[in-house]
Amino acid sequence: MGSSRAYAVYRADDTAEACRRARLLCARMQRLDGEVWLCARLHTVEEARAMGELLPAGLFESSYDPDSDAYDPDLWYPGSDLPAHDRELAAVLPLTVDGYAAPGPAVEESFLRALGDGAGTMLWRGVREERPEIADQSEDSTNQRVELDLNEEHPDGRHTVHVHFRYEDPAGAAHLAAAIGGAVLGPVQVGR
Repeated sequence: MGSSRAYAVYRADDTAEACRRARLLCARMQRLDGEVWLCARLHTVEEARAMGELLPAGLFESSYDPDSDAYDPDLWYPGSDLPAHDRELAAVLPLTVDGYAAPGPAVEESFLRALGDGAGTMLWRGVREERPEIADQSEDSTNQRVELDLNEEHPDGRHTVHVHFRYEDPAGAAHLAAAIGGAVLGPVQVGR
């Protein structure tokens, strides 16, 4: 992670609309990888239980929270092994989960329901169709990504769609942004 170049291309308060725009970008992929990466910060027992069901092989780790004494850098669980009793689970919150699942509306909608108002990310990899407007072309999906960051604080919306490239490609980012009715929203960033 951290090797791609990311451009924010759409931002909104409407979760469904931000997801729709991200899916439109995924649909423009010539080939989409068989997994979507899901990451979330969990603050409640209900969120943790729902994510544990969705991502039983996901890694649930202690999250640093300056307002909590629960942080333990050596604490982690697979989703299938979260503490069985709610009181025990509540004592280790907040947790951060990351894991992979098969992409598709059912998984993505389950993730959004489990996430609630918490912060999270969905990241799809694939191979973009060859277009003259996109200089950064490759058969390797490693740095060709669509990312949706959820429930963040921005003056112009809480949900942000990013496109990732191996190298800086402002013209390619502008082309993809225009294809979903968006625009490049700022300078290039080092991606996840």
